[in-house]
Amino acid sequence: MNEKPKSHLSFELLKWILICSTFFTFLGTGVQLYTDYKSGIKVINATLGQIKDSYVQSISNSLWNLDDEQISIQVVGIKKLKDIQYIKISEKRNNGFKVYSEVGEYQKKNTIEQEYQLEYRNGDNVINIGTLQVQATLDGLFSRLFDKILIILITQTVKTFIVSFCILYIIHVLVSKKIMTLVSFAKQLRIKNLDSPIIIDREGSKLDEIDELAKSMNQMRVHLKLSVDKMKRSEKNIIEERDYSNGLINGSPYIICGLSPKGVVNFLNPVGLNITGVKRNEIIGRDFFKTLGVSGNERLVKEFLDESRFTEVKDFILPLLSKRGTEIVINWSTLLRRNVEGEIIEIIGFGSDITQKHVAEKELKKYQQQLEVLVEKRTAEVEQKNSELNENISELKTMQTRLIAQEKLASLGSLTSGIAHELNNPLNFIINFAEAGKEMCTDLVSDLNSDSPNIIEIKESLDELKSFSDIIHMHGKRAEVIIRSMLDHSRSKESERSAENLNVLIEENVNFAFHAIKAKYHGFNAKIELNLSDDLPRVTVAKGEFGRVLLNMFTNSFYSMNLKKEEMKESFEPIMGITSLEENNHVVIKIRDNGVGIEKDKLKDIFDPFFTTKPTGEGTGLGLSLSHEIIVGVHQGELDIQSEAGEFAEFTIKIPKDS
Repeated sequence: MNEKPKSHLSFELLKWILICSTFFTFLGTGVQLYTDYKSGIKVINATLGQIKDSYVQSISNSLWNLDDEQISIQVVGIKKLKDIQYIKISEKRNNGFKVYSEVGEYQKKNTIEQEYQLEYRNGDNVINIGTLQVQATLDGLFSRLFDKILIILITQTVKTFIVSFCILYIIHVLVSKKIMTLVSFAKQLRIKNLDSPIIIDREGSKLDEIDELAKSMNQMRVHLKLSVDKMKRSEKNIIEERDYSNGLINGSPYIICGLSPKGVVNFLNPVGLNITGVKRNEIIGRDFFKTLGVSGNERLVKEFLDESRFTEVKDFILPLLSKRGTEIVINWSTLLRRNVEGEIIEIIGFGSDITQKHVAEKELKKYQQQLEVLVEKRTAEVEQKNSELNENISELKTMQTRLIAQEKLASLGSLTSGIAHELNNPLNFIINFAEAGKEMCTDLVSDLNSDSPNIIEIKESLDELKSFSDIIHMHGKRAEVIIRSMLDHSRSKESERSAENLNVLIEENVNFAFHAIKAKYHGFNAKIELNLSDDLPRVTVAKGEFGRVLLNMFTNSFYSMNLKKEEMKESFEPIMGITSLEENNHVVIKIRDNGVGIEKDKLKDIFDPFFTTKPTGEGTGLGLSLSHEIIVGVHQGELDIQSEAGEFAEFTIKIPKDS
């Protein structure tokens, strides 16, 4: 370039630049020192932040992989950063932290120190593996500030003369040098050095276009590094899954083979090779069933392959012929592998060796045939025993019928005894009033035959005779009702059901039972408390059977209270409470007495046939059993008992209203 002529304005500018520079040099030196100190501290912190952003993750990965060489390179790279004095990498062990790498000399004064956690990321898991300790010294900053004072004083003197050179230098530093740095970085960029960022020395915090470009390239480097790491992880996962699948196939106790749709072998696991006795090179690429198939099973092979080309097969029995000449019975199941178009490209066969099971089934079939012969023989013997058993059962049923009849007769005996006492009162009335009527008739005849009959007395006698007749008729009707009740009780059948007022049945049977017990045990008396619901609905029951249950309950209660009366004499008053009510769609009857009660350990057996708490000869043990059968079996009701020995016994009868 040709040198341009000097300008006076340039000299004036140089003069005023010198004057102003000299003035502001001293004025700004102090400010500059403070500003530079703050700026230096910020630069050091930025360097530490740069270490965190650029090196911590890389060192974590290298420490995880125990890559000493890479760690050494990274540590040296950090040490070369401005003002970095000391670096220490500590590895986390079970008993604490152990120094893994240490570079530089540790200072106690004029330093800025940072410690970073080294963490390894495996998917969503974060593992702490150590720490990175970095120390930056301020000695260089102080030295630079001191040097800068001298430089300011010297450079301000000559700066006017080198302005043009400074401008050229600035252009070189701010533009050309940065561009060359970017070019050099791009040329040297490799996968192995993706952890190294672009570092451009600059002053101030503002970014120019080239700095933005460098920042974008650093972001691109980070994204590229993440993509490479992701690709490596994917490759590692694929390798692990391949190894896992191979382990499953090779370690499986079943035959696993891969067949083309035509039956050509792609692979056969070690179990398949061992069972069939074939070598890998003898079977791979060949037709599986032609090589190992059993002669005569061509139709089965075709059926198996045809079915496997369209759907997965389950439990298909297809034998193989091993190279050792033995037939192996295999139970096959298949899975189908398809391509992206959905076409079947491979049939994965799973075969279970069931030869021993097959042989065992044949043996079992043979034994079954032998067993059938034995069973036929034993069946004849069993039929003979059954015939004998049926005869015994018939005899037992006859005995049971007799016992039940005996129990019914005992019930009828109690009923008859009670009825006899019930009939005694009306019959006495009938006899007495009949005698009185007879005498009155004799007197009337005498009065009528007299010469002067008293008509008024005759009329009064006739009226009195009519009242005697009414009384005789009333007590005759009462006797008729009692006799009809007895006939109903003795002649009614289980199948004969009618809608009955249970209160009437209760009153009739409690009277029968009371008079029967009084006839048997002279001097016995009891207080009977009736709490019968007035609006109790009628219930369809087998009247005779239900009356037999009530009579049995009342008789047992009176018997229990009589036992207690004999023990306690006059200090005991027998009381029987009878309650009827409607409850939850049922008619409920409760019969409670204060007799001797029933022991707790006997309550569970109280409804069993032939179980009795009475002394020998006092009962058959069928009364409560038959009562339970009538209430529960015949009427689909409930019969429960609550008792405390020596205190009370309470029977509860529940009959459905729609029984």
